[in-house]
Amino acid sequence: MSDRVSRRRARTRERIFTEAMRLFAERGFDAVTVADITEAADIGKGTFFTHFPSKRDVFRYLGEQVVRVVLDADVGDGTAEERLRRMLDAAADWLEAHPEPARQMVKARSFNLSLDLGSENQKRFNAAVADILAAGRSSGELRDDVPLGAAALAVQCGYYACVMTWAAHPDGETLRDRLATSLDIILNGLK
Repeated sequence: MSDRVSRRRARTRERIFTEAMRLFAERGFDAVTVADITEAADIGKGTFFTHFPSKRDVFRYLGEQVVRVVLDADVGDGTAEERLRRMLDAAADWLEAHPEPARQMVKARSFNLSLDLGSENQKRFNAAVADILAAGRSSGELRDDVPLGAAALAVQCGYYACVMTWAAHPDGETLRDRLATSLDIILNGLK
């Protein structure tokens, strides 16, 4: 596929996502149909389904964007704690800059579907966290008697719990502060 075709596909996918989020915010997830989204994005239904297998899969795209930001934030230097904080801060910054999609995901009660911890996207996130924790073990920063998979899953689940509560109750602490507290608690158990 040429670069031009790839860019056009990416723009179409982004337009579908943007229009879907706008409609979800206006009407609520359940009141919006695929036909509504395709009309707003000025595309055919076939084009929608080329990019998203279902209406709920629009939220997976949100997850892909956040995971990309998180992975890009891990530049590989620093302690395990510094690296994890950078990743979670990057996620918080992105989500706080785009709060409505996260809130719509929680309101639609499809957050659990967007997690799908077996998806490639979530496996990448979990693997990055596990790699950082393994480096922390190797350096002596973190203890090694806790199963690595369980520790990585604790960080990942803490992240999702914070996003859910922040999206549902935005008037409290910032997402960044919630994530920092969650990571403090988890790391205290791993030191």
